[in-house]
Amino acid sequence: MIYKIIELYRKERPDYIVILGDISELGEIERGLIKKLTEYIDPNKILIIPGNHETSEDIELLEKIYKIRNLDKKYIMKDNFVLVGFGGADVLLNVIDEKEFEEFLNEIKRKIKDKYIILLTHIPPKGSISSLDISGSYALTKFIQNNDKVILNVHGHMHETGGLEEIINKAKVLNVAREVKLVEIYDKKTKIK
Repeated sequence: MIYKIIELYRKERPDYIVILGDISELGEIERGLIKKLTEYIDPNKILIIPGNHETSEDIELLEKIYKIRNLDKKYIMKDNFVLVGFGGADVLLNVIDEKEFEEFLNEIKRKIKDKYIILLTHIPPKGSISSLDISGSYALTKFIQNNDKVILNVHGHMHETGGLEEIINKAKVLNVAREVKLVEIYDKKTKIK
């Protein structure tokens, strides 16, 4: 998969490479994974959040060593968009607190009034196709359903449903677990390759 990412970057030159967690097996990060990426890609263009196979501290360490950008519980402004990151899931390591997640999303909404929102999460929206009704965040689902400014939610976590897409409210929801995808965003439209 790492070579697919590097090849995609060389060919398409995206603004960011986004890693949505589960880069380890329960705390054991694959040796050389991030180092190899930073040999070909500017570390400032690599955004990462933790999944539920690693901890927030693991990601903070990678950020410190390789100078990549930890987007967990943070956001970045880009043109007329805001990229919002939130890692963790509902099982294993790094279990999210739904109330904390909801408060974080509402804070973003208050701060970012005139920009379109791109949610980069590990956990899927609860009730989405890729959640298989066994996982997911109610806070995320509610936020997407109640906010027309959300145009995209890219998530991982559910490895079995990687590649599935759907629409919730006006947002495209894409599961990239075990997948490498290019997402192009123009105005408020998204195109996935």
